Amino acid sequence: MRAARRHIAAMTPLAVAVMLLTGCTVSIVDPAAGNDRSPRAQDGDPAPQSDATPRPSAREQQGDDDAASSGLSAPNAAERERLTAAATITMTCPDGPLDQDGSIIRVEGACADLVIDIDAGAVIADDVDRLQLRGSGTVVFAGTIGTVTISGSANQIIWSGATPVLKDSGSANSLGRG
Repeated sequence: MRAARRHIAAMTPLAVAVMLLTGCTVSIVDPAAGNDRSPRAQDGDPAPQSDATPRPSAREQQGDDDAASSGLSAPNAAERERLTAAATITMTCPDGPLDQDGSIIRVEGACADLVIDIDAGAVIADDVDRLQLRGSGTVVFAGTIGTVTISGSANQIIWSGATPVLKDSGSANSLGRG
């Protein structure tokens, strides 16, 4: 009995280390589909209702309506607007890759191909047929995207259209609609 306990105690740290060091994760989030992973949804218990719930102001409701019409959640719509206002470069679809590390770039109009080699920057685009992201630590907002290919790490791509074809060979990237 004691030998079995020692064996389990010795293997537990190894098992935890293996679980922490294996694989990479990609999350595809569609807010319109709901959150089936929440504990409340799994338990089947309805959310408690309260009359004390604060009601949004008319301005907040307008912001929510704008976000819904853009296909983005209110926080993502606000972040896209903030980044657009802070853009250091505004251009039409470029002929070559974007490679200005640390910059915020607004790409206006439709693009057949958009190649992003930026580290620690942001790109706000409209509609893109083929998006290739080779940088790391970059945030990308786009309308509709046909195909996304990512080889960088720790990036975030948010789109407002239908879910594109995704090819992710990087690590720790977050991809999602809205």
